[in-house]
Amino acid sequence: MRKIAILAILTASSIALSGCALLYPNWGTSAKPSDSASPSQSASESATPTDSASPSASASVAKQNAQLNVIEAMADTGSGTLLVVAEVTNVSETGGKCTISVVAGGVSKAVTVNAEANATATQCFPANIPLTGLPKGAAKITISYASTGYQGTLANYAVNIP
Repeated sequence: MRKIAILAILTASSIALSGCALLYPNWGTSAKPSDSASPSQSASESATPTDSASPSASASVAKQNAQLNVIEAMADTGSGTLLVVAEVTNVSETGGKCTISVVAGGVSKAVTVNAEANATATQCFPANIPLTGLPKGAAKITISYASTGYQGTLANYAVNIP
């Protein structure tokens, strides 16, 4: 009886694990989900350009509006930096750039950081702007995002520099 139970468990385990191949369609490949497929060389050689296509046609495509949100903006006197973390809430993509600028008094500073996709949005890498040279008091932060398909700006976000 015990041998039959062990055999049944092993059979059930084998069937359950073999079903994983059905759930993961790229079983045995080295391609990652983020890898993009490129057309084969023969397919690209057989394609012929049409007269109606122009190089400037793709450059004139309007970008969609990127909606920005500040996750954190704070002056860290211990490290001597203004830390700013922002996100684009209406798209999840990698490859864009976030430019964070701060204006305090008559002094302005800016830094550009990369952005990457997370589960539901695009998050800008944390930006650290040196506090040296920035006067104490009220400051305004402007965050701009640009990618191949999106662009947007969030202006006049208030922060205090102690």
